[in-house]
Amino acid sequence: MSILNADITHILINDLLSSNGGAPSALLTLASTTRSFRESCLPYLFSEVRWPHKSKADEESGLHFFPEGLWPYIRHFRLEWFDEWTEPSRLKWGTTDKDGNYVPCDLVKLNSAIAKMPSLSKVTLCCPFVVPRSLFQSLGLSRSLSAITFIDTPIQIGITSISPVTLKQISLTAVGQTLRVGDGPTEPRFSDITYFIRDWRRKYRSHSWRQVQETQASIAFIKTHAAHITHLELSGSLCSFGALSRIDWPFLKTFALTGNVPVTQPYEPPAQVQLFNVLARMDALRDLRLLFAQSKAQEFHILGPDDPPDPAHIAKLATLTDFAISNACKLDGILNHMSSLQRLAILAIVDLPRWPIALGQAEVDRVLADLHHLRIIIEDKLTPNVCWSITSNCPHLQTLEIERCGYHDGKSVSSWQEFLEALSPLSALRDLRICMQFPEYDDVDELESWRTVRKDCAKDLAMGLKLLGKVGFEYRKRAGTHRYQDAWLDFEISRSKGGAVELCQLPAMWYQFPEVWEPSRSPF
Repeated sequence: MSILNADITHILINDLLSSNGGAPSALLTLASTTRSFRESCLPYLFSEVRWPHKSKADEESGLHFFPEGLWPYIRHFRLEWFDEWTEPSRLKWGTTDKDGNYVPCDLVKLNSAIAKMPSLSKVTLCCPFVVPRSLFQSLGLSRSLSAITFIDTPIQIGITSISPVTLKQISLTAVGQTLRVGDGPTEPRFSDITYFIRDWRRKYRSHSWRQVQETQASIAFIKTHAAHITHLELSGSLCSFGALSRIDWPFLKTFALTGNVPVTQPYEPPAQVQLFNVLARMDALRDLRLLFAQSKAQEFHILGPDDPPDPAHIAKLATLTDFAISNACKLDGILNHMSSLQRLAILAIVDLPRWPIALGQAEVDRVLADLHHLRIIIEDKLTPNVCWSITSNCPHLQTLEIERCGYHDGKSVSSWQEFLEALSPLSALRDLRICMQFPEYDDVDELESWRTVRKDCAKDLAMGLKLLGKVGFEYRKRAGTHRYQDAWLDFEISRSKGGAVELCQLPAMWYQFPEVWEPSRSPF
């Protein structure tokens, strides 16, 4: 049998990757055909792996780890321990110490493997226990690691043992931080009541002194790597503006604050430290994301509600090119000072299980500026007038996404042509997502009329907007027996020389929080 050209093999594998729309099992099937294909597929199949696996264990040898022959292919390792293994009545693959805390077994297998993973660049930890210092020390000795993410994982001072490795991307999320963005997709585990009543999580959140410990440990860890960090995502529950303002961030380009607004910690002296005291130490910052959860008891004013803006603050705002903000923040005319702004996202965010309240139509006009990329979540039904307002204020848009929080179908008072006329002045528009209302159809209709009508509308928009390359429409998706959520039906547009338009439906996409600019393929 002749050997397939390496370039053709690469193209074939790339087309089958799930990130490019291929079925998850397609690449595995290809790898099963011949030894040559298997060797070519392994670096892609095992570039991102998760461990442990419930089905890969036995009482004699414990949790099975990946064979050593696969270690060189691993780039992103996800340590995701199962919550139920920590329950006292169902204790599994671990023990409890004298204080009743869960202590995992078999982590030594990962510890010894890290040094033999030459391509390892990112580690994600989602663990219902305090991660042992020995694992942090192993990670610190990695020569290739550059990014680390903590999700729903207790943080203690042992985290500072991740050294001398140089980390450029750090993401820290507080235990139990569960946010809803609009009414779109959420992690499936957040829909299960057992997530909120797990014994370890309730016990961990019930001690206020733990937050003080976590904040101190998080700041100490970040400070160790601040000289090299380019991307930082940080829960407001794990920091304070005072602590962050005492650190220099010479290369930080992206800074995202999530969850609760940072507050002064009990051990810190009271001081009027603001967000801008932190931003002043970030000379390279270009992408700022303030993604706080909406709260009746707390509003976050960026510039301050009364005092005239400080010239230094205005100068800092003028350097930002990307700005994402939630409805928990008051803009206070801030956009008037952002002369370099190219991308803007205004989102509705709230703690689960509540639903957020998004921008009203009257508020949309006040947040518009001349941009290249605009993403907003609105509360009311979309009308052509809103689109006209956007096109008149943002004539150079290349990407536009208008999402309705709690979308529903129904009789529309406006035609497709009216929306097309309102959007037609956007001569540079390439990517469009819009929450136009369509007739209501049964979601179990075998003819899938809801999908057909959106595809027909996509063709009309593609014919009218000559540079449009992608178009998507919001719809209401069944997410359980009695649950629905907002989702997008996206199409890629291809054009022939004769002007004919063809549409290809894209796989389901979502924004993996706190990402706000580029959606990725939905994992569920």
